[in-house]
Amino acid sequence: MPEKMSLRLVPHLACIIFILEIQFRIADSNDPCPHNQGIDEDIAESILGDWPANVDLTSVKRSHKCYVTCILQYYNIVTTSGEIFLDKYYDTGVIDELAVAPKINRCRYEFRMETDYCSRIFAIFNCLRQEILTKS
Repeated sequence: MPEKMSLRLVPHLACIIFILEIQFRIADSNDPCPHNQGIDEDIAESILGDWPANVDLTSVKRSHKCYVTCILQYYNIVTTSGEIFLDKYYDTGVIDELAVAPKINRCRYEFRMETDYCSRIFAIFNCLRQEILTKS
């Protein structure tokens, strides 16, 4: 009897292993910096601080989009699931939540159909930066 039961479990176990393998592959593909040992903060601040106006998103290489996304993750602004967390900046008064939150929501909505994680995060951040640059 135990042999029959264990034989019936084999297809179920194979299915579970297959699903887990797919989950891990998806999780790995969403991490723009899986081998990153840290960020050079001077370079990161330079990239984020000297943002050019009117960036053509199609001309930016995916590797740069992923690097910017990695920087945003390093500073805990973005999660690997794409959530944007600015609470610490709101709480300290660095960013005015009432002014910025609607812009973030508009930018997030504008690029909601982008399926590539790095491209979506980069586009949202670029959109927000353009909003800020045009108002400055």
